[in-house]
Amino acid sequence: MTDVRARVVGYLRSPFWGYHPLPSLARRLLIALVAMALLLDATARATGNANGVESAIVTTTFTVSVALFAWRPPIATSVLTVVAIAAAVIGVTDSLLLAVVIVGLAAFTCSAALTAVYTIVWVLWLVTSVINPNANVVPLGAVIMAFLGFVSLLIGLAIRQQYEKTQMLTTQLEEAEREVAEQLRHERDLIADELHDIVAHEITIVALHAAVLERTDDSSTRTQSQTAIREAAVQALTDIRRVLGMVRGEENLSPERIPTPDGIPGTLAAVTKELSRAGIHVTTNVPDDLRLPSTSLVALTRVIRESSTNVLKHATGAQNVRIALTVERGWAHLEFSDDSPPARTAGLPASGYGIMRLRERFRVFGGSFAAERRPSGWVVSASLPLET
Repeated sequence: MTDVRARVVGYLRSPFWGYHPLPSLARRLLIALVAMALLLDATARATGNANGVESAIVTTTFTVSVALFAWRPPIATSVLTVVAIAAAVIGVTDSLLLAVVIVGLAAFTCSAALTAVYTIVWVLWLVTSVINPNANVVPLGAVIMAFLGFVSLLIGLAIRQQYEKTQMLTTQLEEAEREVAEQLRHERDLIADELHDIVAHEITIVALHAAVLERTDDSSTRTQSQTAIREAAVQALTDIRRVLGMVRGEENLSPERIPTPDGIPGTLAAVTKELSRAGIHVTTNVPDDLRLPSTSLVALTRVIRESSTNVLKHATGAQNVRIALTVERGWAHLEFSDDSPPARTAGLPASGYGIMRLRERFRVFGGSFAAERRPSGWVVSASLPLET
C-alpha cells in the first residue's frame, strides 16, 4: 500500500513536460494504427461518405497528432488539446470518440497536470457537442462516452503503475546483479591473495632451501634447510586446505578472516626466523603497546610478509633487514628496508602481483604504498590511517 501511495504521489508531482516513452513495440503498433486510420478516412472521403472540410481538417490533424505519441507524448497531448478546443469552437464531433482513447494514452505517457488539462478540454468539447443542436450528440451517447473516457483514464493509470513497478523491479534486479558480481570479484581477489601468499612465501622458502641442499655438504646446514622445507611445506598444505574451505563456503571471506593470532609480533617473529635461516640479520623497531584495527593489522602484516618474500627471492645479497613501525597522529607508518646490492636475485620468477595488490589495498584504505630501490638497497614504505 505504501508503494502504491508513493507512486501516486510521484505521479502527481511529476514535471509538467515529463513523460514516459512508449515501448518500441507499442510505438510501431501506434504508427501502424494511425496509418490505417488515415487510409480508411481517405477512402471514406473519396467515396463521399464524410462531412465537410472543417471535419476533414480536424479529423486528419487529430489522427496525425496521435502519431506524435511515438516520439514526444507531451507535444502530442498539447497539439490534441488545441485541436479539441478548435473542434469545440467550430462544432466538429467526428474525432470525439477517438479522443476518449487518447485520455488513457495521455495518462500512461504524460504528467498528471498535462493529462488533467487534456481531460478537462475533452469534457468541455463533449459538453459543447451536447449543447450544440447541430452536433448530433444525444445525452445518452455523451454519458456513454464520458464513462468510456473514465475507463480509459483508469486503464492508462493502471498500465502506467504496472510499467513503473516493472521498471523499478528491473532496476533492483540490475543492482542486485551488480552487487553479486562485485561480491564475486571481491571473493576471487581474496582467494587470489591467499594463493599468492602461499605460493610466493612458502614455496619460495622451499625453493631456496632446496637450492642450499644442492650446494652444501655441511650436515648442520642441510638439517636446517630440511627443517625449513618441511615446515614451509606443512604450512603451505595447511593454507591450501584453508583456501579450499573458503572456496567451499566453509570459511568466512571477509578481510578480517585472515588468521593473525599473534598480530604484528607473531608476524615479525616468523619473518625474523625465515630470514635468519637465509643468513640475514633482522632489526625491528615496533612499539610495545601497539594497538591496531583489524583491517590495518591485516594490511601491515601483508606488507611485512610480502617484503620478506621479495628479499628472499630478489635480494640474495642482502645482509641486513630493518623493519620499523611507528604510529602517530592517527596514522601507522611501516618501513621495510634491506641492504641488497643491485642486480642480484635468487633466479625465481616474479609476477609483481603482490606489490600490485598491496598498492590497490592501501589506495582503497586512503593510505600510500611505495616500493623503490635506493642506493642503500630496496625500501618498502607504507602508510595507513587507523580509522579505515
